[in-house]
Amino acid sequence: MKIKPVLAALLAGLSLSVAQAANMSLSGATAATVGQSFSLEVALLQPFDGEHAGDELLAFGMGLSFDPSLLALTGVSLAEGWMDDSALTGVVLSGSAFPGVADAGQASLRLATLSFKVLGAGNASIGLFSDAAANLNHGLIYLVAPTLDVQAGHSLALTVPEPASLALMLAGLAGIGLVARRRRG
Repeated sequence: MKIKPVLAALLAGLSLSVAQAANMSLSGATAATVGQSFSLEVALLQPFDGEHAGDELLAFGMGLSFDPSLLALTGVSLAEGWMDDSALTGVVLSGSAFPGVADAGQASLRLATLSFKVLGAGNASIGLFSDAAANLNHGLIYLVAPTLDVQAGHSLALTVPEPASLALMLAGLAGIGLVARRRRG
């Protein structure tokens, strides 16, 4: 039995008074084409600002929302130092660090990279969220300070590859085929 998720849940339970939402960053591509893959970086901005000064961040848990007809989540890679707890918590983006990540005056703290593949064209929104009051595995779980809820969003335009680019690619493939045929014959 792993004690980390249990300890994180106990600490979260002790700090049930959830403070304001954390300042999260979800950054990366703002446009992509069908068939293309892209990644988004998940970072916590000012992780120990204000009431968290001198504290330790022990764990985090966040849900992820997006339109599955436009995007497919192909991977979640946690930043160095974080252990993936998603299988234990049932939360898509969930990690812990024991001992926790201490306050060293960081302006930001990278948590993970999310990888997606574009399935369809349109305007896509990707969101991170938590509800620590309803789920002990959600939010940013600190050693001393109350658990913070998480909210972040990112939008991008998804397009079909341009016909001119497709025509140029087909012409190139036809040219390669002709050259190969001449060499054989």
